[in-house]
Formats: sequence, structure tokens, C-alpha cells
Amino acid sequence: MEIKNICVIGAGIMGHGIAQLAATHGYEVNLVDVNEDILKKAKNAIEKNLDRFFVVKNKITAEEASDILNRIKLNPDRDSAVKGVQMVIEAVFEDMNLKQKLFSELDSICDKSVILASNTSSLSITEIASKSNNQERIVGIHFFNPAPVMKLIELIKGKNTSEEVFATSKQFSESLNKTVVTVKDAPGFVTTRLIYVLCNEAVKLKMEGIASTEDIDVACKLAFNFPMGPLELSDLVGNDIYFHIGEYLGEALGEKYKPSPLLKEMVEDNLLGRKSKKGFYNY
Repeated sequence: MEIKNICVIGAGIMGHGIAQLAATHGYEVNLVDVNEDILKKAKNAIEKNLDRFFVVKNKITAEEASDILNRIKLNPDRDSAVKGVQMVIEAVFEDMNLKQKLFSELDSICDKSVILASNTSSLSITEIASKSNNQERIVGIHFFNPAPVMKLIELIKGKNTSEEVFATSKQFSESLNKTVVTVKDAPGFVTTRLIYVLCNEAVKLKMEGIASTEDIDVACKLAFNFPMGPLELSDLVGNDIYFHIGEYLGEALGEKYKPSPLLKEMVEDNLLGRKSKKGFYNY
């Protein structure tokens, strides 16, 4: 099956990044969100990103940027947006019940040939698919933020994902000029499990008073050649996101993966990082 048209559900940072990426590589994209203000903000963000990071740097022309934007259609009506597409990519909040409900509904309304993909960074694809009838067409395609720039895609095969769906999803991912790593279904997969442990341990160091926020981050950047420190990264991703990931990994993999008490406290105090303007740093 050739993929030409896709639907992206969720127009947040990851959703509109995926939409921009796919449209850049020639795909027609229906971008869906129930909140029309979020859809408008997403389109504006895509336009600014194309200009700032691509047109200004002479990577694409202004005309090419306009063509990319024209390939992205905003739609608050999910059921109409999935008609005529060959793949649906979900980019909603990391909540198992929410994703199970969404995929079950998509499974009932989408043509049987449509691939249903989750952009989850940590939740089991098999479990996400468990409430759906046609589990063989559900796959994990984990993009990284910012999706138009980051080179990696983590492709996850659920217990019931068919070989055909997995192969087509790999071809699609590679068509976006990404390096694709294939991973068996497991909580946190490879990347999230590793980076969560690092970030959570950094939060514990901060809580124990071993070093300041700045010194923890500087130590990691200079010692390991990281582009940003783990506490900076936690602020960027969202401290609430890492907290929910930690709760899930702790339940699935054991006590040592549970989130630091300081991380829980920060989430309760709305110190979520960049999106709330305060976290480990002020923005």
C-alpha cells in the first residue's frame, strides 16, 4: 500500500511538528484537534518554523514553504479528517485510557486498510491496541522533538502488529529522511527508558543537595558532550510528562523507576518547565 495522505490527531508541539515534517516530504496532511484555537496556533507555529529555520537559512524557498503549508489542512472534525487517508498518527497526551479509547474509535471508523500509529514515547503499543478489534494494524512510530529536525524515529512492533504494517510503517518513516531503529514493545522502549532514568536521577541529586541545578546540567553537558543538561531537558519536555512516564515505568518495571518526590512536588506546584514559564529554571 502506498501512503499519500495522512491524518495527525493532536495539534500540540509534537502533532504540528509531525504534520510539518510529513508535508515537507510531499504528504497531504489533515491536522486534527478538537480545540480550533490550538489548530490556528499550530498553523502559525508551522509557518514561523518554516521561515525561521528553513527559508531564512536558505534550506528551502519561500515558494516551497508555501507549498508545504498548503499541504496541511486543519480540521476539528476527526471523523471527516480520517476519510481518504492511508495512515493516522496519534499525538495526544500520554494517558493509556485516552489512547485506548481513541484507537478503539479509530478502529471502528477507519477503513480496514488504514494503518493506525501512536507517537507514544513510553506506553505499550500492545496495551494501547488491546481495546481494538483489528490490532494487527496498530504500530508505534515514536518521533522526537522537534520532529522536523531530529533524525531518529523509534519504530515499535506491538505483539499483534502485522509484518506488512510494520514494513510499510518503516518505509514511510524512512521516506521522511529519518534513521529508523526497530524496537520490541516494552515500557519506555529504548530511548525514553534510558533518558528518563538519567533525568530522574538528576532530580534526585538536586533534591539531595548534591549540586545546584546549573552545576548538574553543566557537569553532564561537559562530561558527556550533551547538548543540554538533564534538568534543562526535563523542563523542555515537561516535568509533568516525565512524572507520568515515571509512574508508568515504576508500575511496569519496579520501584527503582518511580519518579523522585521532588518531581511530584514540582508538578503539584505547576512548575512544569517551559510551558508554565517555571520549572528547574525560570523562562
